Amino acid sequence: MPVTPLHYCAAYAINKARRGLVLPALIVGSVIPDLDSFISFVTGGRSGPPRGLMHSLLGAVTLDTFLAVLVTVLLYPLMVSWIFKLEKKEVVEKCRVSGMLVLSALMGSLSHVLIDSTMHDYNPLLYPFMNESFDALVFMNNWLLASVIVHTVLFGLLLAIFVYEIRKGTQGFWKRLLVEST
Repeated sequence: MPVTPLHYCAAYAINKARRGLVLPALIVGSVIPDLDSFISFVTGGRSGPPRGLMHSLLGAVTLDTFLAVLVTVLLYPLMVSWIFKLEKKEVVEKCRVSGMLVLSALMGSLSHVLIDSTMHDYNPLLYPFMNESFDALVFMNNWLLASVIVHTVLFGLLLAIFVYEIRKGTQGFWKRLLVEST
């Protein structure tokens, strides 16, 4: 996984490219697949490989999307409004269940799975249909180099996003980044 928060860059870019999507669902969807890595870490790997169903295409369109919708609707407004001191009512309004919210969660989940499949030594992209790693997307067929490249690019994008948004002004900065990118 690139450092999980770096997946935010994909959510932000998708939201900028396709108007009408729900940024909070894109954000949550773009990080939710790493729950399986977290579970594997917490259980000391006893739950299986660090990336499983949640890092597969099937997982992205089913479990990841379902969990992303739940988290977006039930937890995201509470956490974001509390941590970043945003108006909870506005965040709740943006996080209402809709077809666009579900589509946004799906797009976020797929972006995570596809980004990760370009740089890991084990990619369960076709799980459960194939247990072997699907490595056709790993850059230069070298997952270590690919990992450095992807992390560097995503970190650069994150810095560019912050600079771009700060240049618009600090008023409403967190709202633009976390609720409604304008």
